[in-house]
Amino acid sequence: MDGRRHRLLGALERHRTPEGVDFTAYIAEMAPVWRRRHAGRKAEVRVTAIPVLAPDTAASTLALIAQELVGNALAHGYPDDRPGLVEISLTQGADGRHDLTVTDDGQGFDPERARERFGLWFVRSLAAQVRGEFTLTSQPSCTAKLVFSL
Repeated sequence: MDGRRHRLLGALERHRTPEGVDFTAYIAEMAPVWRRRHAGRKAEVRVTAIPVLAPDTAASTLALIAQELVGNALAHGYPDDRPGLVEISLTQGADGRHDLTVTDDGQGFDPERARERFGLWFVRSLAAQVRGEFTLTSQPSCTAKLVFSL
């Protein structure tokens, strides 16, 4: 098992409770880890989240999605190493569904080219596992949003 996967699974296990995985605590623990993986970037990572308990199977899927989205924002949003901000938010709508949103103030992207990226294809396929709807916008910053049910 590679180091990243081992850390991801270990962090999920540390935040496991009888009711499910404390996904909020998981995100808070992993945000600085994801930031350190892109140490050459000057972007900061911030987390704003409500308490969310996720079933084990959903938590592992959500963890992979969050890791991919934050990694993409840090790797592709700031190629010129300018300072910036990546924000991770976890909220709940009036309909009871949850929103995992990763927003950056980086350079944005070309939507046509983004469709061809493996990472985004991977996120879309994972989103279906949590009955989620994934959207990605760029104006010029980037917002990736997953609306999902637990």
